[in-house]
Amino acid sequence: MTGAAVLTRSVLVVGDGLVGLAAAIALRRALPGAEVALVQLPPAPDSWTDRIGACSPVIHKFHRQIGLDRKLFVQHARAEAVRLRRYLRPGRPEKREACTAAIPFVEGVALHQIWLRHRTDTGDASPDFAAMLLALRDAHGEEGGFGARFDPAAYAALLGNMAAALGVVRHDSEDVGIETDGHAIKGIVTEAGGTLTADLFVDAAGPRSRLLTALGARWRNWSAWIPPRALAVTAEGDGALGEEMLTETPEGLRWQTRLWRANMTPHIDGRASGRLEQGWQANAVAIGEAAVHVPANDGHLLGTALEDILRLIALLPRPNGQGRDIGEYVRRTAIAHDALADWSSLCFGPDDIPQPDGLAAILATFDARGRVAPRELDPIAPGQWLARLMALRPRPRRIDPTALALPEDIVRTAIARAAQSGAPHAPK
Repeated sequence: MTGAAVLTRSVLVVGDGLVGLAAAIALRRALPGAEVALVQLPPAPDSWTDRIGACSPVIHKFHRQIGLDRKLFVQHARAEAVRLRRYLRPGRPEKREACTAAIPFVEGVALHQIWLRHRTDTGDASPDFAAMLLALRDAHGEEGGFGARFDPAAYAALLGNMAAALGVVRHDSEDVGIETDGHAIKGIVTEAGGTLTADLFVDAAGPRSRLLTALGARWRNWSAWIPPRALAVTAEGDGALGEEMLTETPEGLRWQTRLWRANMTPHIDGRASGRLEQGWQANAVAIGEAAVHVPANDGHLLGTALEDILRLIALLPRPNGQGRDIGEYVRRTAIAHDALADWSSLCFGPDDIPQPDGLAAILATFDARGRVAPRELDPIAPGQWLARLMALRPRPRRIDPTALALPEDIVRTAIARAAQSGAPHAPK
């Protein structure tokens, strides 16, 4: 589908879990006159998106796009919204993080700058900044906070039923062969021996990147910033409704939700972090972990995959588009995936290794004056960056002058409101 592109009349998704099902459903909705088929492969043992039941708030945007009712998602996938995260680190006080998409403002002053002024004026760190975010209405919304935590197997069953109801043609296969002409995909050969063809091939088969690899795509390695980690997930759920815990242990990190527990440990043989340098070539596009892989402890890996799907639909090549749509998809996706690497490096990168340039710039700006500038196509919202930095970084060296000019009664009112809202969640 290069040069004088034709209408997309048929799509073949090669997938092995949630992302493949989600892509097939979304493309079926977006292209009602096209044939959409899914080659379902066995789950990849090193996939993170299919073993961790977590997604950023973008999952709700995606569900609206495909027509999946929120109540149905909650009921069938045992989904819960998480609004508060607790951090436990040996020898340090507990830290709390609440989350909101946009940086909140009061009387034209960023909320965290009001908290920083209160802390500077009084020396009092109570209530914490998480309490200030929890006091805001958007932090309590059903689609706000850190996103959804759910049972991944139940969610896969829900998506599978939806795909069948929409008429997605499904082919189960233990493995596939890929036929190319050296430039584009000619067909997918299933274990049954049949060759499946399409106008567009979507590679959603977990960490394998089969289709793009067959076309010679190159992988950019991020191991210098984000060392490999192994993942183990169990159904040992525990904790309060709407909360989760991230604990540093001698072995690594333990992520505890009410539904499951995930242990993320450094492992020399773990899958390397990185992304495809070009996620769309000729008539094949890679999405999700077929295009990018980083360790994630907040659902942004699946969230980025869903954004890939929405971006793919928005930029399906037009007739006579001369490849501009594909080029724009590659540009936008590279920016989003590099931003995801910045976020993962913040969450997982040890202090004694280099940082990506993007993350280093963010930290320098925040450390100097507590500012977080929006970035183009960043899958991590500015409010999410701010909440994480306020929870885990040292206080900025200076307070923004706008906070110093704010009347004292407004500062007292904002702090009192947060103290009242955050009282039930006070740190132990």
